[in-house]
Amino acid sequence: MNTLRIARICRPASAALLATVTLCCGGWAQAAPAEPTDRIIVQWRSANQTVADEQFDTQVRASGRRAGVALRAHRALGGNLHVLQLDAVTQGAALDQVLATLRSDPQVAMAVPDRRVHANVTMPGDSLYAKQWYLQAQEVAAIRANMAWDFTKGIGAVSGIPVVVAVLDTGVRFDHPDLRRAAAGGKLLPGYDFVSADKPGNFTSANDGDGWDTDPSDPGDFISAADLANPVYTGKKCGAGTNNDQPTSSSWHGTRVSGLIGADTNNGLGIAGAAYNVRILPVRVLGKCGGYDSDVIAGLYWAAGLSIPPPLLSGAPAANPNPAQVINLSLGGVGSCPATYNTVIQDLTNKGVVVVASAGNEGGPVDAPANCAGVLGVGGLRHIGTKVGYSNLGTEVGISAPAGNCVLTGAGDPCLFSLDTTTDSGSTVPVGPTYTDQYRSNVGTSFSAPLAAAAAGLVMAANPVLSPSQVIARLKASARAFPTTSTTTPAPPACHLPVDSKDIQGSECICAAGICGAGMLDVGAAVALATKPTAVATGGGGVIAGQSVALDASGSTAVAGHKVITYIWSVVSSPAGATATLTNGSSAKASVVLNQTGSYTLRVTITDDFALTDAVELTLTAAAAPTPSSSSSSGGGGSFSPWLLLLLTGFILLRGWRSLRHGNS
Repeated sequence: MNTLRIARICRPASAALLATVTLCCGGWAQAAPAEPTDRIIVQWRSANQTVADEQFDTQVRASGRRAGVALRAHRALGGNLHVLQLDAVTQGAALDQVLATLRSDPQVAMAVPDRRVHANVTMPGDSLYAKQWYLQAQEVAAIRANMAWDFTKGIGAVSGIPVVVAVLDTGVRFDHPDLRRAAAGGKLLPGYDFVSADKPGNFTSANDGDGWDTDPSDPGDFISAADLANPVYTGKKCGAGTNNDQPTSSSWHGTRVSGLIGADTNNGLGIAGAAYNVRILPVRVLGKCGGYDSDVIAGLYWAAGLSIPPPLLSGAPAANPNPAQVINLSLGGVGSCPATYNTVIQDLTNKGVVVVASAGNEGGPVDAPANCAGVLGVGGLRHIGTKVGYSNLGTEVGISAPAGNCVLTGAGDPCLFSLDTTTDSGSTVPVGPTYTDQYRSNVGTSFSAPLAAAAAGLVMAANPVLSPSQVIARLKASARAFPTTSTTTPAPPACHLPVDSKDIQGSECICAAGICGAGMLDVGAAVALATKPTAVATGGGGVIAGQSVALDASGSTAVAGHKVITYIWSVVSSPAGATATLTNGSSAKASVVLNQTGSYTLRVTITDDFALTDAVELTLTAAAAPTPSSSSSSGGGGSFSPWLLLLLTGFILLRGWRSLRHGNS
């Protein structure tokens, strides 16, 4: 396993009605504005029109003339929708003008291009992509990242700039052809090395001859027999084996994590990165025997673009010119979240940065910093959706993702469900780029976390106005439910919340929400949820049967770069025999008359200019109109107004006072 430890212990949517169509291969097709077409779908405001209605036919053609196009034909589709056949293919500004003119027509509720749709799972041309089962949908636990790529490939929807994901790890191999420097057309931004000296002048852990510097290249983190005998490591468990006292090879851990997130995708070479076109910010915080909290904290602040005061023993790093929107921490230590991390995470969250961390590999409670408030802790799954034996678990896990598992194999047999990624072939120092595979396996929650970090990057690219908590909430809300059974024989037990650090569940168990997180990471569903508009409806107050009630959906919003273009109000339910009459039912602000007392449910469905929809329901309870009070009624029964009584009393008293006055004069 390749999860590294910090030095405290030093251990290793719904589919839109028109323009989003799900075909046999699954996924969603996003409408492209101004796509060349000779067909336009229109929704009319008037109801119950038919193609046979000559008057309506005249109105349709008149709408076409007002838009500056001639119509060859039109056909009803249902739901007040028609497809209009133009006399020529129109595109670009001309098509935009036609659509804008149609939308301004008082008879038109919506107008969108009638696009061609395809079986639309993006299939990158990377030579090893077919082996990346964890990105696709063939296995239960796979994250379905390819279904998100039809919405976004990691480029900001408004800025047009790739999202930056920082990888705080062992550094990275810049010479890997599936990563490379961004300046050379690759994915790796200039990063920083925060691995400090073990003590003044001693750089054994750093293994690069110096401390903080501008080069985050990974020189190798192997542990030799000589290293184990070094006084620097006295009392620390840095090697392999049961007692951590055996030499280990270099892990190239940061290169592996970076490849899972952002390997160069669709370049005909190697693997695809889960976040496709994001940029990777390599921040080196781990060396031999892991790293120190202090170096990780400095790396966190710098990666987020926050300032770091000048250190005493070396020059301060220059301000980070490429602040990260997402930070991945495939590292941790046993125990509760240190107060220092709580402070840092709060500062990063306030800056708008999503922090993702691996849950850890002991089979017990969640490690720090994955257990810190505000962090998305990520647990590990087997390919069939059950918890992989080594993964930690507990309430601090936010979501779970594939971590790699080998099934039951004999010595020398392949690890069937390893996570293929970028690495180096050197056992100590770098020798040359290569990839992990079934014979050079790659497993651990260190590798489930970057899949979730990639998902966060895609969500932020699709909807850049989301806060870190909103991004995490969408990842959780879109997660698929854990399977309730396992194909393993004999059947594994259900997972349970760890009682303490000694309560180890080191074998496969059946996950449940709240124990292994909200569910299984589904990147396609998360991005779809993040990109759809949000319907908001208000109305009501003192609702009286027979009286008009104002309805308002103008508070509805679309994601950045989109706008809401249609509002459709409808009555979902009403008391038996009752009716409700809507006015301006295709406007943001409408009204309704509820003709009888009782509870009514109304719905407003909104559609944005990319034909993505959302709906929200509003419940109104109509009361009977108040009956006139008997004390103020008149006629037929001898009722008497108290005001009249008061007036007469006053008159009598006045007469008496005047009489008395005259009698005394």
